[in-house]
Amino acid sequence: MIKVVGHGGSADARRLVAAALRRSVGHGQVGFQSRTEPLDAGIAAFVDPGEGNGDIMRSWLAGGPRKLIVFGRPPSFLCELLGASLKPRNGANAFDGAAQAAPVHEFRESPAFVQYGPLARRLGGNAWRRPLQRFDYADEWNNLGYGSIASGQTIWGPGEVTDVPPDIELAALMAAPGRKVGSYAALLDQPDSSILWFNRPVGPIDSFEWRLVEMFLSSHRADELPAQPVLSEIPFGHDAVVTMRLDCDEDIESARRLWLAYRQWGVPLSLAVKTALLDGEFPLLADVLSGGGSILSHSATHMANWGGSYAAALEEALSSATRLEQVTSRRPRYAVSPFHQTPGYALQALHAAGYEGCVGGNVGGDPAFNLARGGSLAGLPRGFVGQSQQCMLHGDCMLPGGDPLATYRQAFDTALETRSIFAYTDHPFSARYSYGWSNEDARIEAHRKLLDHIAATAKSPLYLGMEAVLDFLAANARTEVVAKDGGFAFGLDNGDKRGACVEYRGKLVEIFDGMHLR
Repeated sequence: MIKVVGHGGSADARRLVAAALRRSVGHGQVGFQSRTEPLDAGIAAFVDPGEGNGDIMRSWLAGGPRKLIVFGRPPSFLCELLGASLKPRNGANAFDGAAQAAPVHEFRESPAFVQYGPLARRLGGNAWRRPLQRFDYADEWNNLGYGSIASGQTIWGPGEVTDVPPDIELAALMAAPGRKVGSYAALLDQPDSSILWFNRPVGPIDSFEWRLVEMFLSSHRADELPAQPVLSEIPFGHDAVVTMRLDCDEDIESARRLWLAYRQWGVPLSLAVKTALLDGEFPLLADVLSGGGSILSHSATHMANWGGSYAAALEEALSSATRLEQVTSRRPRYAVSPFHQTPGYALQALHAAGYEGCVGGNVGGDPAFNLARGGSLAGLPRGFVGQSQQCMLHGDCMLPGGDPLATYRQAFDTALETRSIFAYTDHPFSARYSYGWSNEDARIEAHRKLLDHIAATAKSPLYLGMEAVLDFLAANARTEVVAKDGGFAFGLDNGDKRGACVEYRGKLVEIFDGMHLR
């Protein structure tokens, strides 16, 4: 079991990190450490710990074998252990973490970035370069999917500038190429313990970098130290999951040509529908459902932030569900947020309206909903799931010359490398707007080239409609993981028959209801 510790630090950071850990290892395998009880777990995550937690950390590590995760400013005890030095955050140590808005056909990144080094390979990573902020469209979307590392003093930004020795540095915070500010992450191995540290109170919960945390838990020194099975986002027997969706903000039937192309390619295509558009006959909805795709709510009127209040969001959720049920004879179980804006009150309203999950994620706002992996959410019942999908396949984002699809190839390659679901979306043309595509033929050709890249890169990709993807994430969220007899027992929800699996001790293992894994 993993205990989350951080008395005196940010309660929001603890809550968000605990939810992220639960999405990875199962709800019952993560608990909050009481102030009065001894810390007796083999794995602990100290979140925004503060100086007062140093003595707890010291005495707990002495009882090894242990794995320790620390997010945020290290207390003095850990600084000594890591050989870390703290420096003032000003002058030569200042950095610019803000990106400019992206012009059409270009992207923009912050001058400051995180650079991973060779040590990241020990946790299944790579020499990743990750800007603190990136925009691929205006100041709203990051097609590579991760959130922003804030420059200010918030739970989303780096803590005090810290340097660790080069031999334990996982990643450095760079103000510009060749100008290092300090260390961003470290991995320290000792005979009876291993320590993973990120200089950010929430760690990498909003980025593909979360893969390092999962590998640390499941496989790093698994024969010597505690190991925790990690529930895979990718069903057993596959190395990728791909799902494509059209958000019908302004039109529906104009999507038919693209849907016909996807049907020819044998790939399901899903629709998220603004139900204010449903004032006539829409045969495409039935065709999409019969072809293995999904129909999701995209609210009733596509208002920013679901209307700005819980009451407005509830009305949008209820009325759109009722209208979709009238048209399709199916009540939608999942919703896609307008503009992908997903404030907390909207999630509460969707749950109250009977939805089982929500898709959102937008680097321009709501940082808590930029999720490294999908599943249950902080502050919501365990059966309600969320997934971030920032990858917008638009003509506006095609790069000039060279490889116009380079960003999208990179997005898929990173998802493949980190065993994450690859979800991308486009919009049907409307009389007002074609999303930067010169015509339908050009759009279809770009979609085909991306699918060609996926087929050529992945060995066994699985193409799913959005509902099937979210159902799999919901089944993972309901999976019971129980420590038992030196291993783990699993209780699976039998509603989803796809191959649930875990990563454990360096292997992918298919799991079944009642299975005991040692």
